[in-house]
Amino acid sequence: MPGSEGHDVPGGVGRYMPGGVGRYVPGGVGPYVPGSDGRHVPGEGGRHTPGDEGRQVTGGEGRPSWWTPRAGAREAMLSLAATPGPMPAAVATRLAEGRDPAGLLRAHSPDPAAVAAQLHALGLRLLLAGDEGWPMAANPPDPPCAWLFVAGPAPPGAAASVAVVGGRRASPLRRVAARSIGAGLARAGWGVVSGGAVGVDAAAHAGALDAGGRTVVVLGCGLDVPYPRANTDLFARVRAAGGTLVTEHPPGTQPRAANFLPRNRLIAALSAAVVVVEAGEDSGSLSTARAAGSRGAGHILVLPGAPWDPGAAGCNQLIRDGATLVRSLTDILEELATTADGPRFAVATGHGPGVAEPDPGGTTGPGPAPGPGLATGPGLRVPAQAWAGLDSCARAALTALIDGQMLTPGRLATATGLPPADLDNALLDLELAGLIRRTAGGVQAINLPAIRISPADLADSGQVTPDPGSRGPPGAS
Repeated sequence: MPGSEGHDVPGGVGRYMPGGVGRYVPGGVGPYVPGSDGRHVPGEGGRHTPGDEGRQVTGGEGRPSWWTPRAGAREAMLSLAATPGPMPAAVATRLAEGRDPAGLLRAHSPDPAAVAAQLHALGLRLLLAGDEGWPMAANPPDPPCAWLFVAGPAPPGAAASVAVVGGRRASPLRRVAARSIGAGLARAGWGVVSGGAVGVDAAAHAGALDAGGRTVVVLGCGLDVPYPRANTDLFARVRAAGGTLVTEHPPGTQPRAANFLPRNRLIAALSAAVVVVEAGEDSGSLSTARAAGSRGAGHILVLPGAPWDPGAAGCNQLIRDGATLVRSLTDILEELATTADGPRFAVATGHGPGVAEPDPGGTTGPGPAPGPGLATGPGLRVPAQAWAGLDSCARAALTALIDGQMLTPGRLATATGLPPADLDNALLDLELAGLIRRTAGGVQAINLPAIRISPADLADSGQVTPDPGSRGPPGAS
């Protein structure tokens, strides 16, 4: 699929789908070896020979030409971080085992002065574990992370952020839900972390920006590589709003499929909780959730779906394995022991009948801030009175489409039991209201009515009244 970041397979490195991989910046960090931008070459990992003063034996390779015994540890780390070859997580593991950074350098490791100059030219910086502002000191990932290339301010610690993740091919309703969750978390004072991919990730980032909040984009490529191309305007919005882009990979690194599963552990490590909006059976979002669960400290919250919805197979599996089922933004905030300002609402889009669905990628600029109202992602409970503005035929049609799947007119007629003329009129009303779209392939819901919930509705739906206690992450004012 053009523009895709690949299809992550838990336990593996996924399949890489070319297209939209961006550009390679000539004159990158130091003297790159052609063909070595991210590929592991057997035998390049090196062997450390005791008594050899840390010199790495790499099949003929030795110290880089710039290195002298007077080189400092930070210079060695700067060069090591910019050295193409092994995965950053593998290098971080060796460093965590006590290896000397200088002993891991290669003959083609770039001059740290050239690296520093390039980072300065690109407006980037390298943040090392142990530096002031390192966001994962209290919540280290597994495998470890030794550095981050950063555009913007340092990411906040996990205690102040929530990850919102899901698939690239999520249905319009799940993208609406992700954008609503991102906005609701931002209004409650939480930062939103995600992976910058098209689909759910982009919608969550855009929602946080809509609400004036902060978001962190964790990429699986160099920060100078415009990938995915569809989200370049969104990334510009993130930076303009004071948000942050981070990656383990040096400038010029292309988005290889093998980069994304390791990237997911960083999303989990930067977050107090992971909200899974959409996950197929083999979705990379599952690895993010499992990374959070393996730490024993991260919350895993999941939007459910219909058993026959392939986009919900992973979600339902996580719930069966013990993750918290999410019916509304309130459920997320309660799990985090916080509440949003004002009355509690289910996940809100802020776009009622007659208002076009927001651009889920957020690439057309800031959209309207989500206002109080009711809308749900797939599988969320909806009080019957919330759709009181729709006639019975329209309610029946929209209910049949609520899981976000595309249905042919014949299947929709069977599901609703409506006569053809009544169904056609109902679909016309829903289409004019901006709630569905009709294509040659069938009918699909793209939004739900946004209607304020009264206290009585909250009671009827089983939601509790607002808690006047603390709001936002710990320490937030």
